[in-house]
Amino acid sequence: MQDGYVLSLDNHREMASNSPDPSKIRQLISHVRKPLVFRGLIESWPMLKFSQNDWDNLFRQMVLECRVGSRNSRGDQPQWEGESDNIKCTYSEFIKWSENSGDVRNPEMNGLETDKHFLYYGYKYMKDIFDSEVLRMTEWKAFGYPEKNGAESTFWMGTAGAHTPCHYDTYGCNLVAQLSGRKRWILFPPEDTDFLKPTRVPYEESSVYSRINFEKWIGTIPNISGTHPHVVDLVPGDVLFVPRHWWHHVRNEELSISINTWLELSNDDQEARLHESLVKFLVAHTCRNLPPNVVSELLNPNEEDMTYADLDEIQNFVHYSFKALKDNEADGRNVPEDVDALPDEPWILPVVCNESFEPKVKKARSADAHSKIGVLDVVRAFCHPRVIETVSQILKNEFKT
Repeated sequence: MQDGYVLSLDNHREMASNSPDPSKIRQLISHVRKPLVFRGLIESWPMLKFSQNDWDNLFRQMVLECRVGSRNSRGDQPQWEGESDNIKCTYSEFIKWSENSGDVRNPEMNGLETDKHFLYYGYKYMKDIFDSEVLRMTEWKAFGYPEKNGAESTFWMGTAGAHTPCHYDTYGCNLVAQLSGRKRWILFPPEDTDFLKPTRVPYEESSVYSRINFEKWIGTIPNISGTHPHVVDLVPGDVLFVPRHWWHHVRNEELSISINTWLELSNDDQEARLHESLVKFLVAHTCRNLPPNVVSELLNPNEEDMTYADLDEIQNFVHYSFKALKDNEADGRNVPEDVDALPDEPWILPVVCNESFEPKVKKARSADAHSKIGVLDVVRAFCHPRVIETVSQILKNEFKT
């Protein structure tokens, strides 16, 4: 354990004398179960060397729809996306505002202050905003994925304080390339799940959120009973590998740009797809019988069309997910074994556990703390990962082949 130590790669910038074999990196990614930082592997990416003028030329007069959030959110609950406002601005306006230049004439930005607010232009599929020439600038071949480029990647740009609530992705694993600025990642292993208060409310496909507001611990290591935080500050040129089901809270320490791609794990993802189909089934049916104000709390903004989803189509999603899982099990495909020993190379660095916090005995909730169980509390309970895992197991036992 390294108490209070936060991994920062500013002092570890030496490049490998010889580029590592991409096939070996892909094999490593397929087997390792702990977060890693790769360095020196995206030096060929043009965007890594972009100046502000280059970015300005790339975006030109493109209209960016940005989330506006508060930098002073210290309550118990995270600042959910549905509680945020959105504005439209150009890249030039985005930068001028972040630098307090005072030359922003966009009325939508009136009243926004950099010490109180953040702007986040994030989770944007690159194929939807850039042309093919730009997509080719992002190549993942150094990691053993020559078939992937910007067309299979997402773009994230945010000002200081922009953050994503703590969550884990139900599908696959993740590679995140830092292009500019500094971004802090706080990661937790899957075994910490019960201590992080998992919830599917607000519902977003493939995202399990934590109900804990990590903004209470800005600049420090979160002191959460029973958890094992791994903290890393990414700087330009770093690529973070996020293993399957690792929790992560992500925060921009300054104006930051990054690009990520998700990697499918065919064996593990079959089970995850069944779980996701079950959650979707429950949420879609529940939406039909709730008033609009409750639905807006239940659904993340990018899932608002769930209210009108085809229920037969979702039922088929459950059926085919279950069938694919059973076929996969019949084929006898095994999950790769974990890799404990990492190669001693300058292009790889493990993200270490900063501190372990012993579990505390939970106190019973007083009657005054939550006098009435609400609709969303019931939905949250039914969609809890442990419940969905139990339902999945019951179905597998019921429909054995």
